[in-house]
Amino acid sequence: MAAQERSSSSNNMDEIYARNIQRMGKGYKKYDKTSNNNSRSGADEEDYLQESSILSDLYRSGEDKLSAKEIEHREKSKQIARHDALGKWTAKSWWWMESPSFEKRYLISLGEKVSMVMVPSHKCLQQRRGWGGQCYLVPLQYSESFVGVDEEVWYEVQRFQHCLRQMFHKEGRGVLFLETVTRTSRGGGGGAALQAKMEIVPVPMSVERDAPLYFKSALAEMAQEWGTHGKKGCVTLDGSKKTLRNAVPKGFPYFYCGWEGGGFVQLIEQEEGGDDDGNGGGGLRGLSGGDSRGFRDFGIDTIAGMMELDPIRFQKKQPAKDGDRAVILAFCDKWKEFDWTLELDG
Repeated sequence: MAAQERSSSSNNMDEIYARNIQRMGKGYKKYDKTSNNNSRSGADEEDYLQESSILSDLYRSGEDKLSAKEIEHREKSKQIARHDALGKWTAKSWWWMESPSFEKRYLISLGEKVSMVMVPSHKCLQQRRGWGGQCYLVPLQYSESFVGVDEEVWYEVQRFQHCLRQMFHKEGRGVLFLETVTRTSRGGGGGAALQAKMEIVPVPMSVERDAPLYFKSALAEMAQEWGTHGKKGCVTLDGSKKTLRNAVPKGFPYFYCGWEGGGFVQLIEQEEGGDDDGNGGGGLRGLSGGDSRGFRDFGIDTIAGMMELDPIRFQKKQPAKDGDRAVILAFCDKWKEFDWTLELDG
């Protein structure tokens, strides 16, 4: 611990020193030249005192030179900025119960740590009638990703996954789980971000069986975009020893696709610009040659390709006139047999 503290302190001082040199610009070059001359010639005590003062200033941060009142004002401004940023990203996270954009009718199940929210039909893959059911698993507490949630949250995620598999298998269908976490979805790493969500995508059983082959190929094609070309490819998960939770370091951007008994996770090392409109998970270039939304929909577009469907961004669908009431009721009627959260009411 002590060694870590010393290392952290040293790194901070180095950063402050580098910033101050950059700020001084030509002034530093002049000081450096004078310092070298003093070391070679007989500089007097006044020269050394001046040199020592300048050197000391190089290791001081801006806050060291502020009064207590100025520091308090600066901290207050930072808190306001963080609050405003969090409000912006919360509003974009329409799938989160804490968001002002959340529509309660889409809430399907509510656990103690995780909710299940239905995706509006106009944002779903255009499967044949009666084959819908795309949903999100969403932590109740704020979190940037499922890698960062605690064990109680992850336990509920696994319960939802197990019960969803049972329900879809009864219909002769499979299901895939997707999560995309990027710097953009995390607010550029600036302390505010979109709320984490894991997408539930029901698919034909044949698509779930073929998912490892298709996603391995698709991820290999994305290696150049994600800065992983020539490096170790995606990590194969086995659902027990190797899971999403221990395959990715906290705070790292990644793409995850899971199926029964396994899945893939790929770290994303290189990201291109692009803002997120709250409909997806990031703002990167991807399948559509520079279209940031093409990347946000990478997982669902790969599934669409397997099912010979158009990508979601090409589906010009309008919101349902009944507000998806019929779709929601039909799904809830099937789900109630498998809904483990009903146990909480007893």
